[in-house]
Amino acid sequence: MNETLTTPSPSSRTRAYRKPRNVFGMVLFYAVISLYAFLLMLPLLTLLSVSFRTDGDVFAPGVFPPHPTLEAYQTALAKYPLARFLLNSLAVSTLVTLGVILVSSSMGYALARVKFPAARAIFGLIVVLLLMPGEVTFLPLFLLVTRLGWSDTFWALTVPFIASPIGIFLMRQFMMALPQELFDAARMDGAGHLRQLWYVAIPLSLPALGALGSLTFLSTWNMYLWPLIVTNSKEMQTAQIAVSMILNDESTRWNVVAAAAIFVLLPTLLAFLIAQRAFVRGIAMGGLKG
Repeated sequence: MNETLTTPSPSSRTRAYRKPRNVFGMVLFYAVISLYAFLLMLPLLTLLSVSFRTDGDVFAPGVFPPHPTLEAYQTALAKYPLARFLLNSLAVSTLVTLGVILVSSSMGYALARVKFPAARAIFGLIVVLLLMPGEVTFLPLFLLVTRLGWSDTFWALTVPFIASPIGIFLMRQFMMALPQELFDAARMDGAGHLRQLWYVAIPLSLPALGALGSLTFLSTWNMYLWPLIVTNSKEMQTAQIAVSMILNDESTRWNVVAAAAIFVLLPTLLAFLIAQRAFVRGIAMGGLKG
């Protein structure tokens, strides 16, 4: 009886050697990513731990507080009007976000789908504004707000940021990539530009609008320098100014400062978690392509 010896083909040997290497590479990749995520979360975990510590345990070693307590949170709420500061930031961030979405979607549609002579010039101006640092416009904006009598009002905190160059640029690029056939079909049905914007462009641009709204809300909530300049009374100050004020008053009680910072950080964290899917989807669908 003749026995035939079968030798594995080169391709099968390659697959056999490649699989363990792929598994090792995946494990190493996720280990590095997990370590990096932990390092990013470490300051937040430290802040949270300090907020639950007593005055004597602030500098105690260890990640977990030795004697957990809510005393710092109670002190921060009783001594400072944090609810008012948080309400001001919530109102300003919401109004600016809605204004940016409205202006950016309408301007983006006009620059992408409406043919008029000054379209290229306006888009070029928007690109130039993207390259300009925000600090350059602080003095002209402050002088304009002062002359209009808007100092220490919600007008000063919201109106200057409703027209966002990055928002207009993002929506213009996104709407440029939408299928032209849909707009042609809507035009054949008698829809004008307003109907095309409302019934065609905006529904198809919801991922980009979600990403834009998330970025706008977070950036507006974290504004510090502009509210510090245009507000004078505590009734109009925002949450970021509150953290700075508490830091100056409670320079020796870091647990109270940490508790106030957690109060200020919590709304933005919840907003990002709620809008995370829309944010990631808007970026993944190529909102900056075109």
